[in-house]
Amino acid sequence: MTPRLPWRSLTIAFAIALSTAVAQAQPPRPMPPGAGDAAQELTRGPIHEAFGQPTVFDPQPGPVAPKAPPEAIEEVPPDQKPEGDNVTWIPGYWAWDDEGKEFIWVSGFWRAIPPDQTWVPGYWNKTDEGYQWVSGYWTSTKVTEVEYLPPPPETLESGPSTEATAENQIWIPGCWIWREVRYVWRPGFWATANPDWVWVPAHYEWAPAGYVFVDGYWDYPLDRRGLLFSPVVFTAVRPGFVYQPTVVIDVRILIVSLFVRPTYNHYLFGDYYDPNYVRGGIYPWFAFHNSRHGYDPLFAQMSIVQARRDPQWVTQLREAYWQRRENEAARPPHTFRQYQEWLRKAGERDRAALAIARPLSEIPTVRDFPVRLERADERRLETVKQQAKQIRDFQQQRVQLEQKVAKEATRTTDPKTGRPAALTAPVKVKVPEPPKLAPSKAAAAVRPPEPPRITETTAPATPPAKTRPRLPDPEENLRPGKAPKVGGKTPGKTEPPERKEPVPPVKTEPPEKKERPKVVFPPPGKEPPEKVEPPKKEPPPKVEPPKKEPPKKEPPKKEKDKEKDKDKDKD
Repeated sequence: MTPRLPWRSLTIAFAIALSTAVAQAQPPRPMPPGAGDAAQELTRGPIHEAFGQPTVFDPQPGPVAPKAPPEAIEEVPPDQKPEGDNVTWIPGYWAWDDEGKEFIWVSGFWRAIPPDQTWVPGYWNKTDEGYQWVSGYWTSTKVTEVEYLPPPPETLESGPSTEATAENQIWIPGCWIWREVRYVWRPGFWATANPDWVWVPAHYEWAPAGYVFVDGYWDYPLDRRGLLFSPVVFTAVRPGFVYQPTVVIDVRILIVSLFVRPTYNHYLFGDYYDPNYVRGGIYPWFAFHNSRHGYDPLFAQMSIVQARRDPQWVTQLREAYWQRRENEAARPPHTFRQYQEWLRKAGERDRAALAIARPLSEIPTVRDFPVRLERADERRLETVKQQAKQIRDFQQQRVQLEQKVAKEATRTTDPKTGRPAALTAPVKVKVPEPPKLAPSKAAAAVRPPEPPRITETTAPATPPAKTRPRLPDPEENLRPGKAPKVGGKTPGKTEPPERKEPVPPVKTEPPEKKERPKVVFPPPGKEPPEKVEPPKKEPPPKVEPPKKEPPKKEPPKKEKDKEKDKDKDKD
């Protein structure tokens, strides 16, 4: 069944039209965020980790900020929320912007909680070099203990090793699994894609105490995850300041302006089109997917859905990226203020159809907005407030637990610094009861499909000596002629067939391949001798006829003789 996508007509066309309109309006170049305001909403920056995270094959320690983050902003959720009882408020956090050399507040947002999952929030950990970010992650609500593991070996993932066995299949990447005393490799496999769900594959998250294994789980697609608010730069925060997000990010812009920063384990959105961002490790999501750095669950699901309607979807996505990369004036504004200024200069058609961000108050009046809203009453808001407090308390419990494990666990020694480094053996500890973010009735009402079937196999803890296939760099996936594999067999609707259709041989090969095993392949081996043998064996029969022909031509000669005889008789 194809999911309801009221905004599907505004995907790639949305990007191209927006690029053209922005280029025509030519807004002023971005001013320093937050100039003149205590709070400046941004139309580019990090996306909340709880909204989505890329799957990084070889996770590394988080980024380090040279200074301590400010105190967390006290947020008040707005009373407009997405429909559903399984929706709650996930608090925001500070993120370090190494480009602007400042902290950005990643606003809290309304989130549809993945079935049977709870949120483990990230935090800033003080180190000798500064303050290091430790990412959050989703985990099962049934978890009672967490196991901190030694660093897993470098991934062996190299993409599909076989062709898909059915239509609409996606490739699930392999990963290392800890078994008793060592890691074993679980290879990737093909699984049936579900247009209504996103499968987040098993992966690891780094923490100061060790690496945490996160098992695969089902999550919602992009348009059903919740209501995302813009990040904010604060230039002044008064005591007792309370912030309520009011600027909503239109998820449609994420299709054409979504980026991945593997070293930060974060999605970014907005203007990251300058070539320097690619050199700095920030890639468009379509280029990151199935690269040597990792796998993008959102892209894997959406590419299957979109390829059914438009086989050229990925190609158009790349073209929209290159159009903005090569044309600086076509890139979207950096702040909400600049975006509003652009709207005033743009035509009515552009204002109605092209949206990067909107005030929350306008959302109920937008008919085609992907997220349907409802008003949360005081009782619901009080429940959400208590859940947000549980998340913050759980965050502090995580900090204390991981700091204790990091201090007491046996570790190797870093030869350069002499300080403790990686774990030498797993450490399993009990965890406090995680927050229950979705009511039991709401959780029971939403049932995802069964998890994909996984075939376990073992492999040595070190990569094989022989050379194995290598996934491409994201830079390679950016090239016009290169496209990441989006799924399994979808006759006439996937990217590979589109690239082959223009080539005449490909159109004729399918029927030929069926006939050749029976007819064509054997003769080619026999035809050459037949072409060589005729001059050797058949010349006699072919030459003899002309030798025998003269006798056949003798009759006319005899007739002449008869005529001569007649002449003689006359004489």
